[in-house]
Amino acid sequence: MDLYTPIFTRASTRKFDPSPLPADTLSQLEDFISQVKPLLPDVKLEHRIVSGNDVKGMALPKAPHFLLISGREHPLRNTAAGFLYQHAELWLYAHGYATRWLGGVKPKQPDPNHIIGMAFGKPTEPAVRKPEDFKRKPLSEIARGTDSRLEAARLAPSGMNGQPWYYIADGNKIHVCYKPSLGGLLGKMYNLTDLDVGISLCHLAVAGEHEGKSFRFTVNKTGFPAPPAGFVYVGTVE
Repeated sequence: MDLYTPIFTRASTRKFDPSPLPADTLSQLEDFISQVKPLLPDVKLEHRIVSGNDVKGMALPKAPHFLLISGREHPLRNTAAGFLYQHAELWLYAHGYATRWLGGVKPKQPDPNHIIGMAFGKPTEPAVRKPEDFKRKPLSEIARGTDSRLEAARLAPSGMNGQPWYYIADGNKIHVCYKPSLGGLLGKMYNLTDLDVGISLCHLAVAGEHEGKSFRFTVNKTGFPAPPAGFVYVGTVE
């Protein structure tokens, strides 16, 4: 399965065909998710695929399916969730479907462990774009050092398009940092920047697999370079 190509062509959409996807497609998606190697094995995540009748939120798209993501408390729970389920988003795009991450969607039945959701289905308009159509910060603003995988990480989606990540390439290691808050009004409205860095890490991992490079994420390393002002260290990719 080519998850690499969709990184450079995917586009979020709000315009979905309301027709449900075939049951075997949903089963294949479930199988794929179960086979993705987690970012951190001690983070316990769960998900449910439900219809629009089972969710609530403001201005939700009329999609046939919603992926509701939850998990037990852990310092890197949201980062691990972004990493795992961005793989699912790329899988859906690789099969010709489209998605939209939704920070405001919630299950109708309260779930204290709910994190975020994702709408998905067939798009009613092309949900693709060219690399030059992405509105993203230049690499010089989100990374230091050189590594061929960083371009894929740069193109990752994020809430408010805040791109709250910063990578420091250091030989065969990449140190990962993020902004706990976007600051200002955006910072008050959005609190999932730690999940966004997980989404970006997924793109980094997929790019590494495409290039035949290993991906091992570790935390609590010592001797890592100081992050830029406003950022905190998350972990290191080796």
